[in-house]
Amino acid sequence: MKDGYTIHILLTRSGTWFSRLIHLATQDDYTHASIGLDGPAGPFYSFARKHRHFALPAGLVEEQVTPERRTVPCCLYELTVSREAYLRLRRRLDAMYARREEYRYNILGTLACYFNLPLRRRRHFFCSQFVAGLLEECGAAELPKPPTLLRPADLCHLKELRAVHHGPLEELLAYAAA
Repeated sequence: MKDGYTIHILLTRSGTWFSRLIHLATQDDYTHASIGLDGPAGPFYSFARKHRHFALPAGLVEEQVTPERRTVPCCLYELTVSREAYLRLRRRLDAMYARREEYRYNILGTLACYFNLPLRRRRHFFCSQFVAGLLEECGAAELPKPPTLLRPADLCHLKELRAVHHGPLEELLAYAAA
């Protein structure tokens, strides 16, 4: 078995009203974070809306890189982790996804994060809190601050990450196919 495993962190900024609101408040290039363990084509996992046209309910979802989201700006990062960290990530993600109906979107945590106030709630996450928490919990990355205070754009600055694609999501489909 190989020593290093590659996982992917995908940052995006969609045109939803919630994403536009976050962008307006923070001026961050990216307002959503997701994590993938199976290559740049996905699937990716995050905390987001469960239904395309409704902001709520929201929770743990599997996201696909699809052509209908083609103009969404994105940045894809690679992170090389040890076999042990990868297996811990895989087990934790699989266990959470198997019980995904028990998890909720942390709306209050998103607001608290904006004001730099850590708010941890049982089985409640916002997207970057989820991604950062998994990375920290599984020993895949060192965080500069608690997951409850990390915005999606903060993930860009993790020293372990390497940007491999930057541009519209439609170009990510071509990158993933190459």
